[in-house]
Amino acid sequence: MTTTATRPRTPGAGTPTRMSSRRGGARGGRRGYWLVVPALTLYTAFLLWPIGQTAWLSLTDWNGLTASPTWVGMENYRRLAGDARFFASLGNNLLWVVGSWLAQGLGLLLAAMLSVSWIRGRTLFRTLFFIPATMALVIVGIAWDQIYQPNTGLLNAALDAIGLEILTRGWLSDSGTAMGAVIATANWTYYGFAMVILLGGMQAIDPHLYEAASLDGASAWQRFRHVTVPGIRNQITLLVVVSFINTLKTFDLVYVMTSGGPGHATEVVAYYIYALAFVTGRPGYAAAAAVVLTVIILIITAIFLRVRERER
Repeated sequence: MTTTATRPRTPGAGTPTRMSSRRGGARGGRRGYWLVVPALTLYTAFLLWPIGQTAWLSLTDWNGLTASPTWVGMENYRRLAGDARFFASLGNNLLWVVGSWLAQGLGLLLAAMLSVSWIRGRTLFRTLFFIPATMALVIVGIAWDQIYQPNTGLLNAALDAIGLEILTRGWLSDSGTAMGAVIATANWTYYGFAMVILLGGMQAIDPHLYEAASLDGASAWQRFRHVTVPGIRNQITLLVVVSFINTLKTFDLVYVMTSGGPGHATEVVAYYIYALAFVTGRPGYAAAAAVVLTVIILIITAIFLRVRERER
């Protein structure tokens, strides 16, 4: 019988291989960092730098024309704390936030209806309801401005046709209805988006949960409350946060439809910032208002997400 001798393993054998592997991994990691550089450069140039420049400008008094702004420190913020027009604009933003919940409620209702399997033409209805969300807000504002016209608008014409001419008015020129009219226009573009997001969440719910609830004698409302709503909590959170941010920074519809009027009835913070910077020539004060608005958005969003995480 032939015996093959096994060569004894030299202590430390394989160490160069491991060291080479580590070196290769380190080099690969460094190459990975270089891949991030282009995106980080763009992020810094188009987001971080403008934010920093705005924060610096908020500490100056500048008319936008002179070569060098005058440093005033926190004076703009102290002035903003007593600015009644700023707080009135912020109140209009918060009213807009509450109004957006109506669009979310409509989206939830439509999503619940279209999730039922026996409804025919669901794809067609989803498409039709979602079309307004794809339109540019400037175009939407121009179109609805024509609809609200007191003499030639479609809304007043429809009210006249059904015998409700007592309700006709200049919807955008009446301080009592202007804000509601603009919010309704915004909701027309938003409910379809909410419907699609919520419908996607409903379709991801396990059907066996509904079957089990039915076997336990749960009614349709109880199944919706105890199965559907908990199953779409993440989607609801997403919609609330997105709508909150979008409504606080809204500008397009107000600029196109009312320019903040009548008076300041529809003026929101973003439009007030625009007016400060480009109408009255106070970019430094406008920057301070922009910084405060950004901080408000960040704080409330963080609080909402924190509360949402605790509920889980």
